Amino acid sequence: MVSYPCPFNSCVQIFNYRKKTNRIVFGPELCTLDPEEVFTVNVLSGGKPKMPGRIKSLMIYLGPDFTSDLIEVETSDHCKMNIRVSYNWHFDVDRNNFDECEKIFSIRDFIGDMCTTTASKIRSAVAAVNFENFHKSSARLIRSSIFGTNSQGKINSQYRFYHNNLVMTNVDIQSVEPIDASTRECLKKTVCLAIEMTASQQEEEAIRQSNKIRQEAEGQLERLNIEYKAKAEKESIALLT
Repeated sequence: MVSYPCPFNSCVQIFNYRKKTNRIVFGPELCTLDPEEVFTVNVLSGGKPKMPGRIKSLMIYLGPDFTSDLIEVETSDHCKMNIRVSYNWHFDVDRNNFDECEKIFSIRDFIGDMCTTTASKIRSAVAAVNFENFHKSSARLIRSSIFGTNSQGKINSQYRFYHNNLVMTNVDIQSVEPIDASTRECLKKTVCLAIEMTASQQEEEAIRQSNKIRQEAEGQLERLNIEYKAKAEKESIALLT
């Protein structure tokens, strides 16, 4: 007897080559094959950047899980960069509906399909802006290119792949690095200069506020001194009278 322990929160597809039918088993379960049945082998993409055929597995996790990828993009002013991103995803299926469950295996390499689709959206969005604008709002640009925006201009909370019921819930931009060494060095200098300028502005603002408070205190003290002298002069005049 051929058996396979299907882990928790995962599923396995079993194909009957005589009847030409499929059945899906959800874990945790010990899957056993009938004489005319075989397991469906899933060949998924892996590595960074994603390459097809790196992972072979009998079961598919339903999630929540995450997948990382490395994407090469180019801005409108021809600055090439490597963007390292991580996607959070899960399968949203009704286990009592066989047609919905069968959609999980409709795309054999769902990892490659997900990463290819999102990478295409990110490249097209980055290609429409220059490096300066991308550097200012890279996170919002990438998230809006994948999830889209509603009528109020807010970024949607998820993106659904309807052909296999895969739902992407979050995109984490881990790093953005220019490929060209000179551009990367200039970016480091620019960031350092911006930090120095911000620190200098904060220091100047603190000094200005301190001087303002000190001058206000000195002015208040001088005003009180004048008032007390005026009162003393009045008392002196009254005493002389």
